[in-house]
Amino acid sequence: MKKWLFILLSLFVYMNVWANKDSLSIAERNTQEGVNDTIDRMAEDFVEAYVVIADPAGESMYSVFGHACLRLTCPYYGLDCFYSYVSEDIEGKVFRFLVNDLKMGLVALTYDEYIQEYKVDGRGVRAYKLNLPPEVEVELCRICDQHVAEGLCLEYDYMKRGCTISIVHMINEAIAATNDKYSTQYGIKYPDWDESFGRTLREICYDSAPHDWNMFLGMPLVGGNVDSPNVPKEEKLIIPRDLVNVWQKSTIGGKNLLAQDSIVLLPSENLYEGNLISPLVIIILLLILSIANIFWGKPYFDWTILAIQAVLGLLMVWLLISPLPGSEWNWLIIPFNPLPALCWKWREKWAVPFAIVIVVWSIGMMFSPHRLVGTEHLLLAIIFVIVLVKPYIRKIFKV
Repeated sequence: MKKWLFILLSLFVYMNVWANKDSLSIAERNTQEGVNDTIDRMAEDFVEAYVVIADPAGESMYSVFGHACLRLTCPYYGLDCFYSYVSEDIEGKVFRFLVNDLKMGLVALTYDEYIQEYKVDGRGVRAYKLNLPPEVEVELCRICDQHVAEGLCLEYDYMKRGCTISIVHMINEAIAATNDKYSTQYGIKYPDWDESFGRTLREICYDSAPHDWNMFLGMPLVGGNVDSPNVPKEEKLIIPRDLVNVWQKSTIGGKNLLAQDSIVLLPSENLYEGNLISPLVIIILLLILSIANIFWGKPYFDWTILAIQAVLGLLMVWLLISPLPGSEWNWLIIPFNPLPALCWKWREKWAVPFAIVIVVWSIGMMFSPHRLVGTEHLLLAIIFVIVLVKPYIRKIFKV
């Protein structure tokens, strides 16, 4: 009987302490947290968090979708920081990029530093307020500062550590830390996912940016899991625009996760709509020339196409065995591989069978349930087919 009385008494004391934990003074609560001031760190306005979106640009592959980062302000201390994932500059370091030797990490920029970067290019910048619980915002500050202190120490991974998905991961990390620390049950409640999120990561990228030279050169760099539709939908939030659209329909703690209206930090001046001369235009021109060359019979045109095919082929082989992220099996290796260049002398024995393989591959790509390659790459493969069968067509037409 005494044992049961002791258990009931202990339970009563625990519940009383739990019920009155919020009645502690701000100073007492901060003392428990190891802070010696009387600022209420659980106040709604102690930390204000924003998702910041910058307009797309075309100078490099990572900017064709725009850029996303976190902005955290603390009016009590006059702090205003932009936390953005960046990598070492690839320019002049292509070899280090191909062997996956580049590093990336989170950096903190002041308001002026961040805005000036986009003002020079005339790119617009908008901020959307995050309605996170105060505990999560405080943890988010701690996590961001911790990642910044670590420096550029992470392997460059454009799929898992892109600017947009990194925001998702950091906020999930802050929510998990808050739940552990305060025994809360916070979590992002997503709406019913749009059918578009049944697409592959490659399709999402292909549909979300102008089909410029960056996309043409960048799409062959990734394969494997990028072409799987079974990636968790939250991990498909890799485009800034998609993040805003989905989070505006999501909730946390009973509140809308992201504000519907944006705060314009910098007006848009130069909207990027792709290169003046797109890859598709150039490749269609090459297609016309390849058809015309059946009658012209100029060998230097064939050698030009073979050189393009050989360079792409060497790149495909390297990506198949390289440590680059997302560079597993890539379907482009079928039409683009170095064997034709190596065996060109004996092409009479294999040209027609290989041309048939490429045609079948092209038809399969066009009717594939998921877009695996771009239209430009398909047309380039067809141009190579024309070069392979040109001697036989010339014989048929006695050119």
